[in-house]
Amino acid sequence: MIASASLAAWLANRDSQLRSRAAVDAFATRWSLDPLMSRTERALATLPDRSAGAILEIARDFLDQTGEMDRLMREAIAASRQDAFFKPPFLPIINEIYNSLLLFNNPHLLIALGVTGVDVLATRKSGPRGATSVVFTGITTLYRFVKAGEATFSFWEAPPITDDFVASQAGNCRMVDCRRIRDGEEIVVDGRYQSFVIEHAATDMVYFQATVLAEAAPLVVEYDTKSLAFAGASSTDEISSRVQMMVSLLRAMEREDALPLIEEALASKHFYTRWHIMREMLAMDAEAALPSLRRMAANDPHPEVRAASQQTLELFFEDEAEAGPVQGDVQCRA
Repeated sequence: MIASASLAAWLANRDSQLRSRAAVDAFATRWSLDPLMSRTERALATLPDRSAGAILEIARDFLDQTGEMDRLMREAIAASRQDAFFKPPFLPIINEIYNSLLLFNNPHLLIALGVTGVDVLATRKSGPRGATSVVFTGITTLYRFVKAGEATFSFWEAPPITDDFVASQAGNCRMVDCRRIRDGEEIVVDGRYQSFVIEHAATDMVYFQATVLAEAAPLVVEYDTKSLAFAGASSTDEISSRVQMMVSLLRAMEREDALPLIEEALASKHFYTRWHIMREMLAMDAEAALPSLRRMAANDPHPEVRAASQQTLELFFEDEAEAGPVQGDVQCRA
């Protein structure tokens, strides 16, 4: 359905569409070459110590340039007023509690302008599950509140998420503070052991969010707010997630010829990725995967991966588990 006569006219006129696209491209170029952006890129490129703390200071310097940010935002608003079909060239980032636009995108630092709507927050809290978990992102994030919405946050801590994280030893989370957030306030959350929950907000919240990707933990960890116990975990690494997906696809396609390539991926630094790959290798060709499984059971640096590998040997390669390393073919009972 055509929503309005102006939209219908725009859709019917290719020249109008091209002018809108050209305006978006021109604005994107001006934004990327603006001194604020180029200065921040240069600061990150020449940073001798790419620690989370050092990158956080660069993010603060970016957000402190309020005059430059105001100028850039006024340019975006002016372009939108000149053309109703102008779309600011910012990548949208959306989840269940906020909508944001990515203003600065670097492999080490992301800076976004976000809004958490009070109606969205109320809907989430009044849903069938309510607010049932506290999520520790594993990543350091700075929030600077333009408009805090009279929000009340509860702040939480948990045992640090490390490279050798073991679910059975995750412990419990605990609330350490609960207070009102003020307009203009800045908070830094080290997601490796810190988190917060928005308990209440009177109006929409508007804020800048700077996400530091350096020194990230390997996992996002979730705790139950009632029992305070570990509830689950997922990967923080996009590349590892894609590798797992591709390996699963190759297994589903029965591409045994890809086994040598898949085996190379066992060098992943993330323990959960190594075990996922091993499971898929076993499902694809158990006997071909056996030498790698043996090595994993003996030498993998993560205790849960070693234990799972040894249990697999015991369950499906009984003779192998009892006799230890052997030469020749071993029959799999899977």
